[in-house]
Amino acid sequence: MRLRVYILLFLSIVLQITPAAAQSKSDSEIGREYQIKAAFVYNFIKFVDWPQDKTEGQNEPIMIGIIGKDPFGGAFEPITSKQIKGKKSLISRFESFKQLKESSEADKSKIESLRKCHLLFICSSEKENLTDIIRLVNKYNVLTVGDMPGVLESGGIINFLVRENKVHFEINLVAARQSNLKIRSQLLRLATKVIDEK
Repeated sequence: MRLRVYILLFLSIVLQITPAAAQSKSDSEIGREYQIKAAFVYNFIKFVDWPQDKTEGQNEPIMIGIIGKDPFGGAFEPITSKQIKGKKSLISRFESFKQLKESSEADKSKIESLRKCHLLFICSSEKENLTDIIRLVNKYNVLTVGDMPGVLESGGIINFLVRENKVHFEINLVAARQSNLKIRSQLLRLATKVIDEK
């Protein structure tokens, strides 16, 4: 019953964005798009299972990382007040990959924090570093999410796309398995495309 409610919630989230050419979106339209994407991110976590050692510890929060120029603004604020899988959520923002690498030569804890994320959203400002970022975290059970061309092809797990002014997503199930993540069938059925070995 709860899964059915989640699915209905997902379907209600695939809301229409104010019609506008992608090149001429206003700030409010961009804000609306990323509010929807933030709601998706919250629900992705409910439909993904991490290895036990990544989620053990009742007091450990679900870590949502954002790397690059953050387009979300305050879109995650309503989400961080809710629990996900019985845990609090915490948003961590990271500088650009270049700055992260430079600062991490002296302070390796920043890269370790990146790898501790349960979900990492890679901003479009990091398009040139997409493959490097994914390689940095792909052995650490991190659900990598983006919204630009090439995310799935670079080994990312979920990519957002906008079609007919609606937010959709596609999934690289091969990459999810390589990261030892289990994506539930309910989420797979809602994806516009699923990359699999079959």
